[in-house]
Amino acid sequence: MSTSKIPPIRYPLRAIDLFCGAGGLTEGFKLAGFEVTFALDKDKDSYETYRLNHPGVRVECASITDYSPAEIASMAGGRVDVVIGGPSCQGFSTAGRRNGWVKPEDERNSLWEHMLAVVAELKPRAFMMENVPGMVYWKAGHFGAKILDAFKDLGYSVTKDILLAADYGVPQRRRRLFIVGLLGDKEFEFPKPTNMGGWRRDTLHLWEEKRLKEKLERHLTVWDAIGDLPPIGTGPGGPVTNYIEGRSTPFARAMRGDETELRDHEVSVLGADHMALIHHVPQGGTWRDIPPHLLPERFMGGMRRTDSTNLIGRLDPALPSYTINTQFGNVTSGCFTHPYEDRSLSIREGARLQTFPDRYRFIGGLSSRARQIGNAVPPLLGSILASAIAQAVGGPKARVVHKRPDAPKPGKSLPAPHPTDEATRARMQRQDRRDTLPEMRIRMGLEARGLEFEVDAKPEPGLRRTADILFGKEKVAVFVDGCFWHGCPQHARNTKSNTKWWADKIDKNRRRDAHTRETLEAAGWRVIRVWEHEEPGEAVERIAAEVLSRRNQGELLAAAG
Repeated sequence: MSTSKIPPIRYPLRAIDLFCGAGGLTEGFKLAGFEVTFALDKDKDSYETYRLNHPGVRVECASITDYSPAEIASMAGGRVDVVIGGPSCQGFSTAGRRNGWVKPEDERNSLWEHMLAVVAELKPRAFMMENVPGMVYWKAGHFGAKILDAFKDLGYSVTKDILLAADYGVPQRRRRLFIVGLLGDKEFEFPKPTNMGGWRRDTLHLWEEKRLKEKLERHLTVWDAIGDLPPIGTGPGGPVTNYIEGRSTPFARAMRGDETELRDHEVSVLGADHMALIHHVPQGGTWRDIPPHLLPERFMGGMRRTDSTNLIGRLDPALPSYTINTQFGNVTSGCFTHPYEDRSLSIREGARLQTFPDRYRFIGGLSSRARQIGNAVPPLLGSILASAIAQAVGGPKARVVHKRPDAPKPGKSLPAPHPTDEATRARMQRQDRRDTLPEMRIRMGLEARGLEFEVDAKPEPGLRRTADILFGKEKVAVFVDGCFWHGCPQHARNTKSNTKWWADKIDKNRRRDAHTRETLEAAGWRVIRVWEHEEPGEAVERIAAEVLSRRNQGELLAAAG
């Protein structure tokens, strides 16, 4: 299409938001100087949330299928420069495909066609569609090609990319597909990342070297985002409404703004069974850190302990969060456990990680508010894309009117909060010492039998390893080892990625363990290895029997001498 057919530019640029949800994209485009004139979403709570936070926008509680493109054009109120929207993504999600949710007749698979029809009617300067990456890869990529070709046929130059939100200052490892079309022949260039980092233990140092070389900011972390919010505790009670004074980061200050009352800082009370599970999980850990005999039966079947899954995960405060999805209030559905407290993320914490400012209000019950937040595009990322689109279509003045907002810079790390109860205090102290829960339970069992021992002590000089539990007089050294790291025969499986790196690590540990055993046995020690999957009570029986046997032998030898 010839660019001569594109009408003259008027400022500010105007947008409409289809499938608007709670308004994440609208918030982002408004931050970038856009005027948003119309929005729609069929979810009642999302509609109420949007209407509360964007009172100047005409918003309809309806599906895009309820109106013709001409009716939407009329409700938009005139000129529309950009059409934005994220058609419902569950039909294309990885989980949807895995669980058989994607059906050829699923109307969610065709919602993009209604957005296409609106674009055909309005002929905006640009459009932007957001979705999960699976939208373009479904059906071996043919479905994605169909979408791109359809918009190209309308005269748009179409560009797509999968962006990691953390690379743009969002404290979250959220990967989403963005499709941007510009009317005419000019191709859209996605904005350059401002941040960089990694999250796998085996590659963090490589990412850090690359980040320093490219002179980018580090990824913002969970604790950058929520470290100033007060503890909630694990008991029943209403939302916490007071901020903690004197705790702040650049990100937290940007999100808080001028707010004096904290809203939406509340969670569902966990049941005793879920509480018992997450109490075992350290920062950055998952269900694999829970003693196997305590796990629900469903984990004992097809799930391997080396599987890359974040179920029942606890967030690492020093890294970005995983994707904040619609279930972030459920600790068993992903990595949504608070870094320090034994609870799920609060509604406000999820909103912070999505970069919704604290002034943003959400309507509905806890599950509804979580769903609205998880479905949204992070406003900060939306604003960065909005500014790039404006500058691509809006001429020189757009660089002033639609300037790219500055993302908050990483700040000095905040300290851990004070524990709200003794159980949390004990877990945090245990985590600081890096003692595992199996060790603690075994120690308690041995103490209950009146046995005295040392903790984390070296049986012989020159050894690299310390014994987790040491009976010096009886010469019994106990090592409580993790199944994965030390190559337990029962759980020795290959990892799904970076297999050689992990295999080398485990092999090195095995060689060190063998050297430790040989050295100690040559010096007259009895070495007992306890795997983390063993039932602690049975391990206590085994250790106590050996200690008492050696003690009796020593007494008999002393009497005979």
